[in-house]
Amino acid sequence: MTLMDQINATAGFWAEEENFWLEGPDFFRANMVDDAVMDFPEPTGRLKGQQVLAALENAPRWDGVNFFDRNMEKLGNKVRITYRAEAQRYGADSYVAKCESVYVKLGSDWLLASHKQEPLER
Repeated sequence: MTLMDQINATAGFWAEEENFWLEGPDFFRANMVDDAVMDFPEPTGRLKGQQVLAALENAPRWDGVNFFDRNMEKLGNKVRITYRAEAQRYGADSYVAKCESVYVKLGSDWLLASHKQEPLER
């Protein structure tokens, strides 16, 4: 893999992660494994598979998100990314969290397998 291929792959993962913050159930359905696990702060807590999609049906999405302190590591057929996110929603305080996502390669696709958020003080 050339340096340019690595740069494009890295940018692709971050763009995909941003879409998980901004897009709705259709994006999740197309880009996560069926039994993906997501850990959110209470009251939402841990969701798995169809629970994730059901929770998104009526949940407001974020209007924007910025990632800081980005880190990515490849682990065989998995990629783990960690970062600090600051998300904005019109009419609400911004939300800051320490996040981790794991993507798994299935065929030629990279799909989200897990995601975790820990809220941080501003």
